[in-house]
Amino acid sequence: MCIDALYLAKIKVVMEYKISIIVPVYNVENYIERCVRSLFEQTMKEDVEYIFVNDCTPDRSIQIVEEVASEYPDRLEHIRYVHHILNSGASAARNSGLAIAKGEYIIYADGDDWAEKEMLADMYMAAKENDADIVRSDFFCTYSTHEEIVKQVDEVDPMECIKLLLSEKLHGALWIKLIKRTLYTDHMIVFFDGYWEDLRASVQFFYYAKKIVYIPKAYYHYVQYNTNAQGAQNLGKKLDEIIKNTDGIIEFLQEKNLPLDKHIHYLKLAAKQTLLFTCVKSSFREWLQIYPESNNYIWSYPSLPLHLRIVGGCTALKLWPLIDLWIWIKKRHKGK
Repeated sequence: MCIDALYLAKIKVVMEYKISIIVPVYNVENYIERCVRSLFEQTMKEDVEYIFVNDCTPDRSIQIVEEVASEYPDRLEHIRYVHHILNSGASAARNSGLAIAKGEYIIYADGDDWAEKEMLADMYMAAKENDADIVRSDFFCTYSTHEEIVKQVDEVDPMECIKLLLSEKLHGALWIKLIKRTLYTDHMIVFFDGYWEDLRASVQFFYYAKKIVYIPKAYYHYVQYNTNAQGAQNLGKKLDEIIKNTDGIIEFLQEKNLPLDKHIHYLKLAAKQTLLFTCVKSSFREWLQIYPESNNYIWSYPSLPLHLRIVGGCTALKLWPLIDLWIWIKKRHKGK
């Protein structure tokens, strides 16, 4: 992490803005202009702070931000830059931005995504009208050829939201959540390194939130085709990071003595499910060894497609001839 919880707790920042939007910037020169323009052209014209964290990007991403910013003179005095000496990852970039943010509410954006112009205004209005700690919305999954709206569950009870997060029925990303800054500072919440850092933080936010509001509308465009993004990495490294943050989530839930045993098993299955997507037999053996106490829950795991529940069940029972057959079918299908 770039900062730790103790440091965050000591930060005393006067809230001068309604919203701080924090954007980590790394290797997104082909996308960042669209992102930045969508943020500067928000219908919420005042009381928005923009924090761009240059995570030692090797390309022209940060220069493009500065060039585009010069076209929006009304925004210039509300833009702040943080420059990392070394590439530290998205979590550290978010922590760096959070450490200097002066907004009443915090939201994030990734440099390869973009937002509808009404996003900040609508979410802030919902927050103030309901005295909400968290406002969340739907989002777009944006592919190279089309977009899909991803509807979120209309649920506002904090404990039910946690259950939905653990069973993959609610998205953990923070770019669809406007969060009151005091949730961070009062409870010393920061981002840990690695994949699933959003989910780990979201569980804590929902636990501490007193009021959650849901807007049944999509604002944020989540790009699926940028292979240079910080989240794009090899399966082994990604899995290690997911397991680390999964363990952190479980530790937090157990410390709070929450009766969520079944949902924790679902979380463990979600953490290792990518191993079932491969055509490599060793991945199935690895799946068997990670969180083995959860393997029997594969049959009732609600978010996994039926065919993968069957594959996982066969793996749990060590029915290796059936797994060999499955791998053969997948390879044959890919070869067509």
